[in-house]
Amino acid sequence: MKRDLLPQVKKYFKTNLHTHTNISDGKLTPVELIEKYKSAGYQVLSITDHNVIVDHSDKTTEDFLLLTGVEVNINDEHYLPTKGYWGVTYHLNLIAKRPDNLWQPVKVYGKRETAAPYEALVTSENMPKVYDVEAINNIIAKSNEKGFLVMYNHPVWSGQHAADYLPLKGLWAMELRNTTSIVEGYNENNHAVYQEMLESGMRLFPTGTDDAHSEKGMFGSWIMVGAEKLEYDAVIRALEKGDFYMSCGPEIHSMTLEDGFLEITCSDAREIFVETHTRSARYACAAEGESLNSARIDLTRFFGWNREVPSDNAFFRVTVFGHDGSYAATRAYWVDQLTLADTGNVDVMERYR
Repeated sequence: MKRDLLPQVKKYFKTNLHTHTNISDGKLTPVELIEKYKSAGYQVLSITDHNVIVDHSDKTTEDFLLLTGVEVNINDEHYLPTKGYWGVTYHLNLIAKRPDNLWQPVKVYGKRETAAPYEALVTSENMPKVYDVEAINNIIAKSNEKGFLVMYNHPVWSGQHAADYLPLKGLWAMELRNTTSIVEGYNENNHAVYQEMLESGMRLFPTGTDDAHSEKGMFGSWIMVGAEKLEYDAVIRALEKGDFYMSCGPEIHSMTLEDGFLEITCSDAREIFVETHTRSARYACAAEGESLNSARIDLTRFFGWNREVPSDNAFFRVTVFGHDGSYAATRAYWVDQLTLADTGNVDVMERYR
């Protein structure tokens, strides 16, 4: 029996979950930023100014949704100058599950005059901003408790390594691609980091964001969210479940699983690549001068789908590469979240929701 892995909804909503305005260190006002993203064909935006959370839902319209968010940064005060201007740092985006949730874990940023009118609206836990895994995990745990989705941001720009991010707990997502970091010269295409997180047992989703502080960092990375309606609750539910894929160009039209065979359809592609929890992978590649719009890939041998019990932490994920090097990437799908109806082989696999 064939099962759809992508949400079956009438429309996907183009979404950016990481932007800044002149409330913190961005160049544009919230109104100017919103108009830019509307004009570029986006339907969902989260304004995530540094350490100051603002409810922008009064600017939500029938065709454009604002999600309440904030970016929290915790810097290492003892960095070496060779590590860069900011040194090493944790940056986390908190996306509120309710638009009026204005809790934040650390003290308000408040360095710019434009932030002053919002300070009265902000409730601050004032948790310690200590560059320490335990302290960061406390912030993540408290943020989850208070009703936020927590995303780990731009590890390359942040100067971080496995020892910094693999011990983190309670993350909802990580930035697979960050446009502004790339524009500034950092290789913020974090496929290896995401794979490493997954292989270590972390279960989180990949996002694409702009992290826009000005116009030059806009419209380069996004997610396509499969929600039933363009409403706050519906979009948050879709984000929580991973009902989205990230992209900086290609579109993924469908993805189904039947008897351990994965079928994918997409916009014109050079290659469709499937990575797993092992060092093995599968791919389909277009012939010279041609495009690939579909592929059927046999995954049975990698997941123990011919055995009663699948391998621990077995997963697969898909990346579709365009001819220009752009790509779209899905979440990881874990085998233990798929029901095996026939222990001798896979006759029915139901999507975990």
